[in-house]
Amino acid sequence: MGVWNAASMGVGAMIGAGIFALLGQVARLTGGFTPHLFLAGAAISILTGYSYAKLGIRYPSSGGVAEYLVQGFASNSVAGVLTVMYYLSIVIGMALVARAFGAYAAAMMPAGAHSMWTPVFAAAIVVALTIINAAGSAAVSKSERYLVAIKVTLLLVFVVAGIATAKRSGIASTGFSLTLTNAVHALALCLLAFQGFGVITNAIDDMPKPARTLPRAIMGAIIVVALVYIGVTYATLLNLDVNEVIAARDYALAEAAKPTFGSLGFTIVSVTALLSAASCINASLYSSAKMTLMMATVRELPAIEERWVWRNGNMGLFSTAAMVLVFALALDLGRIASLASIIFLLIYASVHLGHLRLTRETGANRAVVMVAFVINACVFVAFAVLTVFQSWFLASALVGIVVAAGVMELIVRRSNGPIRSTVKPSVTRPPPGSGQPA
Repeated sequence: MGVWNAASMGVGAMIGAGIFALLGQVARLTGGFTPHLFLAGAAISILTGYSYAKLGIRYPSSGGVAEYLVQGFASNSVAGVLTVMYYLSIVIGMALVARAFGAYAAAMMPAGAHSMWTPVFAAAIVVALTIINAAGSAAVSKSERYLVAIKVTLLLVFVVAGIATAKRSGIASTGFSLTLTNAVHALALCLLAFQGFGVITNAIDDMPKPARTLPRAIMGAIIVVALVYIGVTYATLLNLDVNEVIAARDYALAEAAKPTFGSLGFTIVSVTALLSAASCINASLYSSAKMTLMMATVRELPAIEERWVWRNGNMGLFSTAAMVLVFALALDLGRIASLASIIFLLIYASVHLGHLRLTRETGANRAVVMVAFVINACVFVAFAVLTVFQSWFLASALVGIVVAAGVMELIVRRSNGPIRSTVKPSVTRPPPGSGQPA
C-alpha cells in the first residue's frame, strides 16, 4: 500500500460523514465563521497526525490507536479502559454516519416524511452493510478508492460552481455573532469531522516503507480534506443564509446545491452523501471487525468476540453493528455528534499524554506533542463541561459509557490477565543503522 492508496483510505473515512453530516451543525453555531473553525480543526488534526505517524512507525500494529494507548500507559487498567472507550467512540462515529445517511435519504422522500424515515434508512444501511461484510464482498472493498475519487470530484464541482454562481459577494453579511461557548462546541465537531485519518495507521502492516508512507499519507489526507471542507463551506454560505442552513442542518449541503443546480443538484449531492456514508460505514465495519478480533486476542475484550458466526463475520462484527443500531436509533444527529466529539477528544488527549512518555523512543518533537496534548485536553475539558451543563441526557450518556468501559475492563482483566502487545519483538526496537527512527 503506497502513499496514494493509504491517503485515499483516510480521505474516504473523513469525508464519509464530516462535511455532509456536520457542516449544518457547525454553521448553526458559528455562521459565517464556519470556515475558520474548520481551518482550526485542520491545524489541530495535523498536530495529532504528526503524533500518530511517529507512534505508528515506532510501534507498527494493525491495532493502531489501541496499541498506542497500551504502549503509552504503564497501567494496564488505564490503557484497557481507554481502549474500550476508543472502540466505543468508533461505534458512535458509525452511528453518526448512519444517521446522516438516514437524513439524506429521508430528504429525498416526500415533504413531511423526514422524521419518520430517517431512523428507518439509518437502520437499513447498517444491516445491509453488516451482511455484506460478513459475506466478505471483495468487490465492495476494492471499490473504496473509486468511491473516494467520485465523491471528491463531485464536491469540487460543487465548490467551483457554487462560488462562481454565488448569491452573495461574501459570507460576512450573515451578521452572525460568535460566542466562546459556540466556538468550543463547533471546534469539537470540526475535530470530529477530521477523525477518520486514524484508520491509516491500521494499514501499516501493508506498507512496504512505513517510515516514508505513513506520515505522508496522514498529512496528505488531512490537507486534501481541509481544502475540500473549507471550499464546500464557502460555497454553502455564499448560497444559503444562516437561517436556511439551520432549517436544513442535517442535509445542508444538498440544500446549498439548489440555487446553482436546482432540484437535480439536490439529488446529485444527496446521492453523493449516500455513497460516501455507505462506503464509510462499510470500511468502518470492516476495520472494527479486525479491531475487535485483535482486542480479544490481546485480552482487551472477552474471548467470545473472536468467535466466527457466519462466513467471514466474527462475533465482534455483529456486536459492533448491534451497538451502532442502538445509538443510531436512540439519538438524533446532533446528540450523536456531541457524544462522539467528547470521546474522540478524550482519546486524542490520552494518546498525546502517553506519547509524552515515549518521545525518546519515537523520535518525535516533544514540544509538538505537548502542544497537541494541551490543545486537545483544553477543548475536551471545555466541551465536556459545556455538555454537562447544557444537556443532562448527554452528561448521563457520557457517564454511562465511562462506567461501562470500566466495568468491562474489570471483568476482562480478571478473566484474561494482562494486556498483550501486538508489536512484534523484532520490530519494536530497530537495530542501529537500519534507517528506522530511534
